[in-house]
Amino acid sequence: MRPYFYSAGFILFGLLIATVIPFLLEFTDDFLISLQIPQNNAQVAGIQKYNTPPISRNLPMPTIGARAVLIKDLATGTILFEKDSNIPVPIASITKIMTALVASEYFKQNSVLTVGNSATVAGSRVGLARGEDLTFRSLLYGMLLNSGNDAAFTVGENYPGGVLGFVSAMNKKALSLGLKNTHFDNPAGFDSVKHYSSAADLAEVTEEALKNPQLSKIFATKETNIVSLDKKYTHQLLNLNKLLSDVKGVLGVKTGTTEEAKQNLVTLVKRDEHRVLLVLLGSNNRFSETTKLIDWTYSNFEWPQIQ
Repeated sequence: MRPYFYSAGFILFGLLIATVIPFLLEFTDDFLISLQIPQNNAQVAGIQKYNTPPISRNLPMPTIGARAVLIKDLATGTILFEKDSNIPVPIASITKIMTALVASEYFKQNSVLTVGNSATVAGSRVGLARGEDLTFRSLLYGMLLNSGNDAAFTVGENYPGGVLGFVSAMNKKALSLGLKNTHFDNPAGFDSVKHYSSAADLAEVTEEALKNPQLSKIFATKETNIVSLDKKYTHQLLNLNKLLSDVKGVLGVKTGTTEEAKQNLVTLVKRDEHRVLLVLLGSNNRFSETTKLIDWTYSNFEWPQIQ
């Protein structure tokens, strides 16, 4: 009888384990899962709202004559409006956004660069003198505020391999960013059949450049002076982007004009904590058209509130 008693006991114990353990495991799993889920549903909703694109009120678009346009909400990456944004076109001095980005990945802010043949380069200039020594930081201001071609070429001259080496680095950077409609053949933006980009590609370049706090600061600077290391030369710089002073929330970024490219403008705007990037290429009146687009964007789109 004793062996049978032990056998029956083991059977009953096994049945108890088979019944109770799954219940306990299910209860434990539910308990652990409940600990992982935020108890404040508003918190979850807030995250979802933050990732929700702006909502259009379907207001009529202003009349825009530019060749290409792209408007992008930077928080969500949503394209709010585009016109021929993937067509390659001449871009003039918008080029210098890439010039500044590539140069900033090589030079330090206090690196000393010497002006060479770039002192005689044509077009918009800082007025640099041959043999003048300046910090890389000073040249960035000269290149991005009043769009100095001499500053852009000085950066190229001081890069390994000279201007050709620098332009090669610009094209390598374009490839690394996945830009399909972009090619450079000079660091300033002179017209050339081998020098072009698209509104969509330039938006990508600008977003990459805005990750650099120093570049963001320079893009938003209205005016300053730069001085050669020996204090012999002082250059007064005035940002060519009139919207920095005239339009609420504008934080840069870059102007550009040539005969073939016409008027171009890349603009960063921030209103009510909403950042929008606008790229306008091939315009006859870049400041007026960009202003219309900024006003339309913030009137037409509603951003869901973050709770």
